[in-house]
Amino acid sequence: MRKFKLLLFFLSKCSGLFRLAGWVTRNSLKILCYHGFSMEDEADFRQKLFIRPERFAQRLAAIRRQGYNVLPLDDAIERLYSRTLPKHALVITADDGFHSFHRLAVPLLRRYAFPATVYVTTYYVAHANPVFRLVVQYMFWKSRKRRLILRDVPWSANREIDLLDFAQTEQAIWQCINHGERECTEEMRCAICEKLGALLETPYEDIVRSKAFHLMSPDELKSLAAVKVDVQLHTHRHIFPSSDQSLACREINDNRNAIRQWIDAETRHFCYPSGLWEKCQWAWLDGMHVKSSTTCMPGFNSGKTPRHALHRFLDGDNIHQLEFEAELTGFADLLRGLYARIRGKKITQ
Repeated sequence: MRKFKLLLFFLSKCSGLFRLAGWVTRNSLKILCYHGFSMEDEADFRQKLFIRPERFAQRLAAIRRQGYNVLPLDDAIERLYSRTLPKHALVITADDGFHSFHRLAVPLLRRYAFPATVYVTTYYVAHANPVFRLVVQYMFWKSRKRRLILRDVPWSANREIDLLDFAQTEQAIWQCINHGERECTEEMRCAICEKLGALLETPYEDIVRSKAFHLMSPDELKSLAAVKVDVQLHTHRHIFPSSDQSLACREINDNRNAIRQWIDAETRHFCYPSGLWEKCQWAWLDGMHVKSSTTCMPGFNSGKTPRHALHRFLDGDNIHQLEFEAELTGFADLLRGLYARIRGKKITQ
């Protein structure tokens, strides 16, 4: 199926349909979304979450070559709703605030003089440790052991796990993650990682040293303003429940206060953790003086797009360059719309 899609995109590009789609969507705002940037083997571990720097460089070159106007987020949002966007307007964003964004993406953005926004979740900035759940998942993925014997560990009963069995392994991973996130302090989570790393023969110390799953430090955040990268809201602990307004608002306030400790920034733009949102949250965000909120729904934005449901294209190492250019030009979204209309007609017939 994917080979067919790539062939379709190749033929469409060669026949000028990408260029035509770019012209049709020239008055819209396109927003790109990234997460981490692969320093070692992170892109093999999670292709959707990490992208190799050479692939990201290809993306930036395509943006420059095709003449997109890359705008700062705040400026783009203001101009989107005042109907004053330049043609082919584009915003580059990154979620979470990984150390690798500072180390690998910032030099490339600076080379092209492109502004960007990073939505930072601040708990792991304040606690300079790797992101717990990612480390647990990575150690299981990295391990070359066939069996894992758990004896006298706090997150599991004594048991033996067949690491070649996907279901058993997934159960073991989430048992460990859920225990650590729900029952433990940060110090206890680090101890779990050390123990698990020893059991899986994937040393936790090596992961810590690599900074592959660290977020930026306060000093790294401070340095971003000089390279036209602004810092915005992504909650403190990467949660924003639609069922608990008090907790959701606390997450925004904790996030905002943490950022203000480190940098002098006006934080009024927000990104939903994991792209999960409900309309009931829009009033909460308005009450906290949040000007815009981005999702992970693909597509382009117009002046009719709700401020708290902005579309973004989630790019990663799993995305072929043709797929990226299809999204960039708007061709993929026009194709999705056409397919939805055809399907809708069939359903109603």
